[in-house]
Amino acid sequence: MDQSSRAERKTKRRKTNRILNTAIAVVVLLIIIVGFTIFAGGNNDEEQAVQEETQQEQSAGVSDEESDEPAEEPAEEPEQTEEPAADEESDEPAEEETKDEETVVSEGTEPNVEQDIVNPGWESVGTSQSGEHTNSFEMDSTDWQEKEQALAYATGIPLSDMTVWYISGNGPQAAIGTVSPKSNQNEAYRVHIEWVDGEGWKPTKVQKLKENDKGR
Repeated sequence: MDQSSRAERKTKRRKTNRILNTAIAVVVLLIIIVGFTIFAGGNNDEEQAVQEETQQEQSAGVSDEESDEPAEEPAEEPEQTEEPAADEESDEPAEEETKDEETVVSEGTEPNVEQDIVNPGWESVGTSQSGEHTNSFEMDSTDWQEKEQALAYATGIPLSDMTVWYISGNGPQAAIGTVSPKSNQNEAYRVHIEWVDGEGWKPTKVQKLKENDKGR
């Protein structure tokens, strides 16, 4: 009886061990299957994300190309803006030539006169005098000071750098003055001016002298 019961117990243990081993094997297999599924699913998600990013980049590249295409069309507009600029540049020399043509320089025909210079664009220098004009040659008079302004205007010599050698009458409403720059007194000019009522003294001719005669 004891031997038979022992044999039965051994048989039961073997069966129990087999069942346990089988159950463990099944659990391990399930774990492997679940882990593989999770891992594979994660890879699929990453692949899908990569594919979506690639598609987005491709679509963005296409949209950029489409947006870049019309940007080439306005390239013709700068040509239109450049043409007026060229015209403006070409106009500037024309204006300078016109100004140069206004001044007429000729060889002097009088003794000690190197050049005669006439500019029709000369204007009166203005005046603060009113009433009937009197041609004055007093150095402290307003008329004398306005004569000096006309001499400086005609020669381009600043008043502060101009030496007035002589101013004499040339009729009741005209005068002649001899001047030179202080920095070079050998350079002398004889200037003809005339009075314009209400406007002041106006240069009519400048004579560049060969030698400074100081108004003699």
